[in-house]
Amino acid sequence: MSAQPELLPACLVPRHYDLDIDVNLSEFVFAGRVQITAEVKEETDVIVLHALDITIKSVQVTSSDGSVTRPISQPLISLAQTQPRKLHKCDGVTSFSEDTISIQLERKLACGEVVLDLSYDGELNSNMCGFYRSKALIDGKEEYMAVTQHEPTDCRRTLPCFDEPALKASFDVTLRVPAHLTALSNMPVKDEIVEADRKVVRFERTPRMSTYLLAMAVGRLEHVEGTTKKGVKYRVYACPGVTNQCLFALDVGMKVLDFFSDYFGISYPLPKLDMIALPDFAAGAMENWGLITYREANLLIDEVNSPLVTKQRVAYVVAHELAHQWFGNLVTMSWWTDLWLNEGFATWVGNFAVDHLYKHWDIWTQFVNQYAGRALQLDALETSHAIEVEVKRSGEVNEIFDEISYCKGAACIMMLTSFLGMPSFRSGISSYLNKFQYGNASTRDLWESLTEASGKDVEKFMGPWTRNVGYPVVFLSRSSGKLSFAVERFLATGKEAPGSDWWVPMRVLHSSGKEELLDIKGKTLEVEDAEGGGWVKGNLHQTAFFRIRYDDALLALLGPAISELRLSPSDRLGVQADAFALARAGKMRTDRALALAMEYEEEEDFTVWADLLGSLADVMSTWAKEAEYEGLQQMMVKLLQKIMKKVGWEAKDGEGALFPMLRPLVILNLGRNGDEEVAAEARRRMKGGWKSVAADLRYAVYATVVGTGGAEEFEVVKRVFLEAEMSDERNRAMRALCATREEKLMDQVLAMTLDGSIRSQDVFYVFGSLSANRVGMDVAWRFLQANWSKISGMFPSGQPPLARIIKTTVSSFASEERAAEVEAFFADKETPGAEMSLKQALETIRMNAAWLQRDRDVVGSWLASK
Repeated sequence: MSAQPELLPACLVPRHYDLDIDVNLSEFVFAGRVQITAEVKEETDVIVLHALDITIKSVQVTSSDGSVTRPISQPLISLAQTQPRKLHKCDGVTSFSEDTISIQLERKLACGEVVLDLSYDGELNSNMCGFYRSKALIDGKEEYMAVTQHEPTDCRRTLPCFDEPALKASFDVTLRVPAHLTALSNMPVKDEIVEADRKVVRFERTPRMSTYLLAMAVGRLEHVEGTTKKGVKYRVYACPGVTNQCLFALDVGMKVLDFFSDYFGISYPLPKLDMIALPDFAAGAMENWGLITYREANLLIDEVNSPLVTKQRVAYVVAHELAHQWFGNLVTMSWWTDLWLNEGFATWVGNFAVDHLYKHWDIWTQFVNQYAGRALQLDALETSHAIEVEVKRSGEVNEIFDEISYCKGAACIMMLTSFLGMPSFRSGISSYLNKFQYGNASTRDLWESLTEASGKDVEKFMGPWTRNVGYPVVFLSRSSGKLSFAVERFLATGKEAPGSDWWVPMRVLHSSGKEELLDIKGKTLEVEDAEGGGWVKGNLHQTAFFRIRYDDALLALLGPAISELRLSPSDRLGVQADAFALARAGKMRTDRALALAMEYEEEEDFTVWADLLGSLADVMSTWAKEAEYEGLQQMMVKLLQKIMKKVGWEAKDGEGALFPMLRPLVILNLGRNGDEEVAAEARRRMKGGWKSVAADLRYAVYATVVGTGGAEEFEVVKRVFLEAEMSDERNRAMRALCATREEKLMDQVLAMTLDGSIRSQDVFYVFGSLSANRVGMDVAWRFLQANWSKISGMFPSGQPPLARIIKTTVSSFASEERAAEVEAFFADKETPGAEMSLKQALETIRMNAAWLQRDRDVVGSWLASK
């Protein structure tokens, strides 16, 4: 790492915060006072700390001897910022870069303990960051709650603080709120005093923790509760009337919390754990220690109206956030460069916990599709970044909450566990957590703990994977009785590029059933082909993070192994995923990948189908404006006929555990590609009303009805969106509306993103869904350009939804002209937190254009021959 991060001066270190906030939900404001106990490490007459969009009213510093030091009276200085910001109105307080304030004192502070006392005012904003307001519909009326979202760098919007992950401190929190509302924070309530129509709620002291984990919530709430086997009080909160939808998350949460306590060898350290479902929430969930916040769709389950896919999502998100109670909260990365220590581990171990509870869900095959697959796609771009990514300023942090930190990090952990073995891995992470508990750690610290536990030099093997961008493709060929392996960096553009000295753990399966483990530590390896003549599958079970390129003869031999289901589901998935990635990069002709896809007609595994249909969707998106598009649709319909007969429209006794997810996937893809029989049946089922449609089928039915209908069908599904009470149901209907083929109806959906009908947290779903529609991609782009200031204004300070909107809206384009158009539009636009996503989108457009130019005729000829 070359550049050092811009950190606060080291002369003052916080030890404890005593925070008192008066919440006014009528006026959407709050008044705060914070007393920060800090240690002066070296004499100073300047205090620098973080504050943003709050008005400082008074400051004083009390030393351990009782003497009081105040700021020097001086003119206010406010530097121009890209985002509007409120002025700090206290004499002696200077606004400055990186969201900090500088307090010039009348005399120097001596080394020792001081208490920094600040009073301030703030606004309960509507931007889903800092201390903000969230609107709920309760008993048919709009009500507001006040909640916090501080990760990565928004605690400074709630209180002046030392807002860096390594500057841990304990917190005493007091909230002054309306007496009829519930007040929550990280710790249990210590005492509560009611004063007329207000009450003062004091909470117990927190452990040492980073500022981004501080959490508060105030609102009209109800809850369900239980106690884990290890004695932790567990509650799930939501708006009144939906507590029955909290029971699934409560059950999963209590089981997972005990599971992690046992697995890590460290008990959950707090006396309680609350989870709360919020109507407005920018992220999916947030792991605040002892008070985990979620968007409603990621926590609430209705046993009648929630499909299996939603249950899986809720189980995973709960497990992911609970994993953070150890990885992230108990032990925190020293700086955002090591964000993956939080997110990569929580992603892997979250899946590990769900697999422990629900073996029949086949989580690890789904992991290959949902996590490793997404990371492989992003990390093949030249504009990707390393897992250990250089972060200089806090404003850069939001950009790295992406598939690299989460998914590649998790995929590398999976590769590492396969290499070390689970006993050594478990021992190593338990040692790591014990050694650094209540403190901070780096990637090197983790490698050292795993090395001590396993006796293997983990840094040597894993360093190249976490410090460098990208991953390898291994060319596997057979000649003269030998198998040859050649390693080079894989780029989706097909360009040649220098690689890294990757350690490549190559597990090989032969047609005879023999398995081999080959460590490829250089650029090439050649071994005897002892089995001779049969098929060979590289990267067995897809446990390692690279792609395989087979020579023509070996790929041809794998076709029958796929059609006869002689490979595992993860291996069948991997063969086609690698083939389509290679085709996109120009390392294989696309007609060969399409021919390989036809070998999957006998496939019955949900995850294999999900990944294959995703691969084919990439082809169809790139060819969306081409004459060959209809031929590709016909190919899809033909490919899906056998599996449609197998799954049918109704669940059957003894069917596969994931058929409730496979069935709607097949129906959706047949409906959108012109299967009239499926479209007619979807329309028939919708006539009975949306509640009569099986929960697992609803999105597929909604989207098929809208996509094959007109204004009447659109209005039917729009009513579902407007009238359904569950946020997950509304989201399904909202996304289905984007399947329309009529531009004027698309304009209606887009208009709803600006008039408040669609919550700002969900706006990116609309752009993403429309951009997957061959007509909608143009409409969405026009709308984004015409309404850029309004849409970007929804997400200040680089919140992730803005980057997602940009990326999903334009990444389906496939011409140099469109790339130039996108580039020109954003040339003079501020895109805080989205610069990297914009570069990745432009690279993807040009990559699509090159793919189309290269293989347009090849695909046309192949389709004509069928």
